[in-house]
Amino acid sequence: MTLDVLLGYHGVKSVSFDRHPSTAIHPRAALFLLRSVEIFRQLGLEDELLSESASNFDLDAGMIIVEKLVGGKVLASMQESDPAEVAKASPSRRLWLTQNMFEPLLRKRAKEFGAAQEFSETVVHYEELSDSVLVVVQNVQSKTYRKFKTKYLVSCDGNRSATRRKEGIEWQGPGVLGESISINFKADLTPYLGTRAKHGVTYISNPAIDAGFRLESGGKAGFMIVTRAGDKRSFSPDSISERDAKQYLKDASGIEDDIGIKVDSISYWSVAAFNAERFISTNGRVFIAGDAAHVMPPTGGMGGNTGIQDVHNLAWKLAYVLKERAGTSLLQTYDTERQPVAGFTMRQAYSRLQKRVFRKVPDEPELPDITCEIGYRYPSAAAAHKSPSSDQHEDPYAPLASPGSRLPHVPLVQNNIQISTLDLIKTNFVLFTTGQSSPWNEASKGTLVL
Repeated sequence: MTLDVLLGYHGVKSVSFDRHPSTAIHPRAALFLLRSVEIFRQLGLEDELLSESASNFDLDAGMIIVEKLVGGKVLASMQESDPAEVAKASPSRRLWLTQNMFEPLLRKRAKEFGAAQEFSETVVHYEELSDSVLVVVQNVQSKTYRKFKTKYLVSCDGNRSATRRKEGIEWQGPGVLGESISINFKADLTPYLGTRAKHGVTYISNPAIDAGFRLESGGKAGFMIVTRAGDKRSFSPDSISERDAKQYLKDASGIEDDIGIKVDSISYWSVAAFNAERFISTNGRVFIAGDAAHVMPPTGGMGGNTGIQDVHNLAWKLAYVLKERAGTSLLQTYDTERQPVAGFTMRQAYSRLQKRVFRKVPDEPELPDITCEIGYRYPSAAAAHKSPSSDQHEDPYAPLASPGSRLPHVPLVQNNIQISTLDLIKTNFVLFTTGQSSPWNEASKGTLVL
């Protein structure tokens, strides 16, 4: 859905297909990192999202590891946000948002931009032609078929992506790291939580269980991920009863009182760390993004955010090519830019899993969160590198403004309103010079060729 909005922002109408009947109705919370919020700022959504987030979460609380949710010793704190420090590098703030807050806002903005969103529809087949892609869609309810012809197809079809398999794209990375469960539950924890209610994620580690809570509705519901229960470190499908789930919730929460726990569902999933070897088809008209292109452990909240960055990178390139402002070779840079950055981010999520959950020394050093969020650098032929650097990242607090890196945030005043240099980036290229006498001022009057 984010791609719908971004394409519309760049003046391209699109149609998307979703097998679900509507946008999310569940209040599952997710952490939106700085680069994602900066992208929503560009789309004019930041203020509304900030208001929704601030009314439900403490934006600066971060995450903690404790022995138990209630009354347990604090073992570590991470991803705490100091607004004054963040403001030195970004005009935005990290946000916690629930899906049923976030998705309706995106859907509304997508409609305003003219995007067509088809629910209860799934793509069952596509064929890449020399000048287009033929797409066959089936309605989930009526089982009827429709055909579409499009210049390009972007598949965001999840970690089991049929598109990735069809294109023969292999996974790279550490692989499957464990079989875990998520327990969605309702129970009124509010009388017990105290200041623990403010944290977006609370990890639990004690002899009985390793788990993590995301609480919703002020502590009256949520879900808990379990990676270990006693000596049990792998959970096969349908191996956990409702009684087991309630016991796990007690072991992790530390609450012995009968608080009327209701288990809504138990889901089984693989903790994995993968990155696709390429993000584009051989013929160049089909792209993969999001979980179809990379799968990350949940530690650090990087997975969904990396998907948002994927489509942000791709949308403007599709717009430029479709409007004949650039040649099709520009689209190849989606792969050369995003694939290595997603791999870097995946490895950082894995390092956090090793340290926070497995409690071991990571294979790769854990870099600061803000470096992973806005300090990555694209190695791309689309950017002219006078002195190319092999570094995949830079310090956002000491940015170099080197080709391939994010434009540094600098506070500016425009019409008596404080803005950021990032606010000047819209749908066209922007030239920053050192003054009126800069030779770039004259050069900019020429024609830009991509």
